[in-house]
Amino acid sequence: MRNEALSLYVKRKSGKGQSFRWKIRTALSTLLLLAVTALLSFAVVFIFSMADGLDNVLQLLGSGTLVSYDEIEPSLLPPHSYVNEVKTTQALCYSLDESALVTVKGVDDDYFFSERRDALNLDLIDNPTTLDGIIISRILASDLSVEAGDNLALMIYDADVERIRPVYLFIEGTYSTGYSEFDGSLVFTSEDLAGGTRQWEIYTASDASSLENDLVSRGYNVVGYQRIYASIYSNIKTSVTLLSAVVTLLAFLAGFFSISVSAEYIERDKRDIALMMLSGSSSRDMAGCYMMITVRRVLYALLSGLAVGIAAALLFIPFLSGVNVQDYPFLQSYVTDFPIRIPYVMLLAVFIALLLSSCLSLFISLRKGTGASVKGDLVS
Repeated sequence: MRNEALSLYVKRKSGKGQSFRWKIRTALSTLLLLAVTALLSFAVVFIFSMADGLDNVLQLLGSGTLVSYDEIEPSLLPPHSYVNEVKTTQALCYSLDESALVTVKGVDDDYFFSERRDALNLDLIDNPTTLDGIIISRILASDLSVEAGDNLALMIYDADVERIRPVYLFIEGTYSTGYSEFDGSLVFTSEDLAGGTRQWEIYTASDASSLENDLVSRGYNVVGYQRIYASIYSNIKTSVTLLSAVVTLLAFLAGFFSISVSAEYIERDKRDIALMMLSGSSSRDMAGCYMMITVRRVLYALLSGLAVGIAAALLFIPFLSGVNVQDYPFLQSYVTDFPIRIPYVMLLAVFIALLLSSCLSLFISLRKGTGASVKGDLVS
C-alpha cells in the first residue's frame, strides 16, 4: 500500500492528471537544461567537423600529406598512396575587366583523383579549343567576372629565364573548397605550362609522421604538411583542445541547473511532502521520490538535447556549404564546406559530465530541501 502511494505520488508530481499550465511551468527548468545540452552538442559536432575539414583541405588542396623535393621510389610508400609531380609559380591573371595575383600549380593528369575531386567540388567541361586549360575557383571566377568556357590571360613568371611569359588559356573547370585561403588565389594548369619549382606531393591515409621519419632516414628531402602549415595546423589542434576543455567545464556547470529543477519541486511541494510524511512516509522515501522525478527529467533533457544538437548540426553544416563567403567576410578564414563528423567519445564525455553534475546538485538540493535527516537516510 505504501509503495503504491509513493508510486502514485511520483506519477502525480511528474505531471499525470495535471493541467497544461502546471506542466509548462514545471518543465521550464528541464527545457533550459535541454537547450544548454543542445548548444554544447551542436558546438562539439560543428567544431570537430570543421577542424577535420580544414585538415582535409590542407592535405588534399594544400601540399599533400607530405612534400618531397626528391623523386620518391613508389615501393617505399604505403598502399593506396598517391604521388603527383607538381610545379608552382606566381602569375597575374587577367580577364576583360579584372585582374588578380594568383599561385599557379602545374599538375599531371592523375592529380585529380577521386578524394581530391570530392574535396575540390570540381566541375569540369570539355575543352573544344587548342588552348591549354586552366581550373580556377568559383570565388576567383566571380571576382574576374568569368565562368567555365571563357578565356583568361596569365602573365607567368618564368624562373628559368627570369622573365614574364604571357599565355592565353581556356577555363575548363571551376572548384570550391569553401576555404578562401586557397580559393581566392590558387589555379591549376598543366605542369609543362606552369614551369616553376618542381616537387612531389604525397597523399596517404597512413601515419604521416612515421612515413616522414622513414623517408628522411633514407636521405629524402621531405616535409610534412603540419610543418608547411605550422601556424594553421597548430591553431586547429589548439582550438580542438580548448574546445574539449571548455565544453567539459560548461557541461559540469550546466548540470547544476538541475539544482533549480529539484529545488523548485521541493519548494513547491512542501505541504504535500509534510502530508506524505505524516501518512507514514519517511524522509528517505520522499528523497527517493524526488530523485526519481528529477533524474527522469534530467535524462530526458540530456538525451533530447544531444539529439537536437546533432540534428541541428546535420542540417546547418550542409547549408553552410552553399553560403557565398564573399558576402560574409568573417567566414573567409574558415572552411565552409566540410563533411560532418560526430565525435561520439566527446559527446559521451559531455553527457557523463552533465549527468554527474546533475546528480551532485540533486543530492545537495535534496539534502537542503527535505530536512537534515535526509542526509543521514541517503548516506545509510
